[in-house]
Amino acid sequence: MNILVTGASGLIGMALREHLWGGPDKVIATDATQYGRDDSGLIVARLEDRSAMEKLIKQEAISHIIHCGAISGPMMARDNPMAIVESNIVGTAVLLDIARRSTVQRFVFCSSISVYGDVGPGIITEDTPLRPTSIYGASKVAGEQLVRGFAAENDFEGVSLRLARIYGPYRRADCYVGSMIRDARAHRQTIIPGDPDFLYHYIYVDDVVEAIMLAATTPELPHIEYNVGPAEVLTMPEVVERAKRAIPEISVSLVPGADEISDRQERFDISKIAADLKWRPRRDLVTGIADYARRMPRR
Repeated sequence: MNILVTGASGLIGMALREHLWGGPDKVIATDATQYGRDDSGLIVARLEDRSAMEKLIKQEAISHIIHCGAISGPMMARDNPMAIVESNIVGTAVLLDIARRSTVQRFVFCSSISVYGDVGPGIITEDTPLRPTSIYGASKVAGEQLVRGFAAENDFEGVSLRLARIYGPYRRADCYVGSMIRDARAHRQTIIPGDPDFLYHYIYVDDVVEAIMLAATTPELPHIEYNVGPAEVLTMPEVVERAKRAIPEISVSLVPGADEISDRQERFDISKIAADLKWRPRRDLVTGIADYARRMPRR
């Protein structure tokens, strides 16, 4: 395969590149920035730059696009909604439009559980109504629908993965798991505001990479959207307990407050991806945090 990875200097993109490094597939990595790293394997280009994207896709005879680029969460660019629209919607449309006129065979879109919004109690399946509560979530709904429409009208396959809350090396956005590890190294206490009954759906980036690769390579995809979530759903006191099992030096003070992402989502049904792609998360939170700490750069 000749694979184009967008968002290749981000959390998922870096993990994908590490997974694919040295394998038989040719990987073309692109992102809007290197984030201060000396990354000789990265092509710096914006998703909305049609000429740059078209050059990459056509010159490299790209067969698979793994689109994990663009603005990466509902807490990002809240004061600039048009930046979210330009990057997440227009950028996705540009890639899809080039894909339909090229050698692309499959388009894997990294979506988000933010598409569901504030669901409340109950199990969330892929058929649960999409009612996003943020512009970011709405942009992911739009991206999914663009994937559906372009794939239906053109000669390539599209699939969207609705990813839960990802943690792991190279995450730049705020993350309580990352903060606990960094604070433990600095002998600081981590202050975490929140409701002790609020549920978190943490999934390790390596499990996400495995789901993405299965979505890219499984011969037949019976469905177009799949939930990608953890086996266990935890409150923050339970998250902290598991973090301390992984790293005993972690010290946390839980104080009243609210999480930045306040959508109430109870449990995600992952039976479709388990049946169709034979995927289930292989790492519990204790294992994931221990590996995250081992791989987190020391500054």
